[in-house]
Amino acid sequence: MNAPLFRCLFFVTAAGPLLAAGQDVANEKAIELPTYTVTDSRELPPPEQWHYGRIAGFEVLSNASVKATKKIVDDFQRYSLALGFVWPGIQRPSAVPASLIICGRGGKFDAFIPKGESHPDRAMASLTLRGPELSAIVIDYEAKVINLVTPEGMAAVAAAPTTDADGNSIGGGGDPGFEVDAYKQLYREYIHFLMDGLQPRPAAWLEEGLAQIFMAMEVTTTSVMVGKVEDPNTISTMQAGMNAVGGGGTAPQEDRDFNAALAHRALLPMAEVFAVANDSDTARNPLGSTWAKQSYAFVHWGLYGDMGKHQAAFIKFIQRLDREPVSEALFKECFKQSYKDMGMTIRGYVEFTAHTVAGIRASKGQKLPVPPAFELREATEAEVGRIKGDALRLAGHEAAAHLAMIAPYIRGERDPQLLAALGLQEQAAGEPARARKFLEAAARAQAVRPHAYLALARMRFAEADAHPAAGEKFSAEQTAAVLTPLFAARGQPPALSEVYEAIGEAWSRSIVAPTAQHLAVLDEGVRRFPRNATLVFQDAALKAKSGLAADAMSLIDLGRRIAPDGATRDRFDALKASLPKPADAASAAK
Repeated sequence: MNAPLFRCLFFVTAAGPLLAAGQDVANEKAIELPTYTVTDSRELPPPEQWHYGRIAGFEVLSNASVKATKKIVDDFQRYSLALGFVWPGIQRPSAVPASLIICGRGGKFDAFIPKGESHPDRAMASLTLRGPELSAIVIDYEAKVINLVTPEGMAAVAAAPTTDADGNSIGGGGDPGFEVDAYKQLYREYIHFLMDGLQPRPAAWLEEGLAQIFMAMEVTTTSVMVGKVEDPNTISTMQAGMNAVGGGGTAPQEDRDFNAALAHRALLPMAEVFAVANDSDTARNPLGSTWAKQSYAFVHWGLYGDMGKHQAAFIKFIQRLDREPVSEALFKECFKQSYKDMGMTIRGYVEFTAHTVAGIRASKGQKLPVPPAFELREATEAEVGRIKGDALRLAGHEAAAHLAMIAPYIRGERDPQLLAALGLQEQAAGEPARARKFLEAAARAQAVRPHAYLALARMRFAEADAHPAAGEKFSAEQTAAVLTPLFAARGQPPALSEVYEAIGEAWSRSIVAPTAQHLAVLDEGVRRFPRNATLVFQDAALKAKSGLAADAMSLIDLGRRIAPDGATRDRFDALKASLPKPADAASAAK
């Protein structure tokens, strides 16, 4: 929706005595914020030194050095810009605000590993935390080499061969570790972050294969190249240095392209590759994983192998998977090969990777656009507590999340964004009274967090529902009290279908009959979320009740087309049957 039209709609629906009264209700009395007593100074962690900045789509929180932070963020911005040139169809999920947390010292990364995902035979250097309200990408910038075997097994490793996470031998003589490139790990997480916003979400093997391909994307000031594969005979810089000084030994493993990584590994059956789920331990731990590199090899073969001759079949396969489950019969139909045949094909592709590459190049004498300068400053305690607390809550560490947020609050921070985050955290922790106080204060201070306003509106709705002032209906004041935070949420990004649903529910309970102008906001919601059957039904029912039969009929027709099941279609049919017949409507008009 363009900006002028949005302002016009907001003026029409927000103006008038009903919402003005609601604003008065919200401002009638002072808000008493919760108090917390610290009985032992050790209960309150000391303030942490982090840096804060913003880039398109992300808040950045880093405790790496200023120089290192600017370097990786500037590089990430160039990468993101380049990705838009070569993959214009992929867009960041606008419905989910995000943070980028760069852990540069003090071992801070481990605190964000979700519960149940820390295993001794796996090691993580990056992760994406996802939730319905927000997301976070967390990078372990501090880690340069990580181990993929248990510390207890190190003595045994020196005497006998052991295996990596996929059962491949890594030899004896001690684990050399796995070299980590924080830049590439950030690229990979960003690709997963973007694809998580796609509907339907791609299968894990496809998502990982694309992430590996774009993780290796080459970006210069004049070109962007995708699909290029390294020479498998190239040795690492670290190993070359060890050889040059005659030190011998084994350098840490690198996260290499599939042709080098799979050269001496047994491949997995294709059925196992396809069976991995997006949120499984295997998918979330790709370092040293045969599954990740085999997914890379298969997707690369499909898109670039043999000079691109497999693309049509590969794209057909992906499109079919949107409509039906993966099976060997479907696979054979698309590729004319069995799973076993494809295993041999991939083995041959690993050994001899005949492929094409894709990309763009600037015109002679020109350079590709550059992103805006990244400004970094010392983070406030409120910013550190809020961003860390939100990420910790996404990781399932509720107690740590609460402590991170409440510490700056106890020290006197009253930043509106922190208050909103605390309100949502207290609500999730089952503390509605404290949550209400934080949310009211955040709304009063005009915090930018639509979910906080939605949560406050739901609390006010529940209060009105428990004590309706007009029989079973809400009074004008109660309706306005619910609508006021909802309209505030509606005016903030991202747009939420739940906000429009809550507006429809408030009007359906109001003693005040909504006018066509009032209901224009629900029309806006339907335009934004045309496949939301609940919202379409609310709009249709209110239009029918307001005597706008023609509008209601159009919405009913839409609802029947998008209805996910028979019961939903029956509701639309019943509403249609309740509408006056055309002749009755004409008589009523006379």
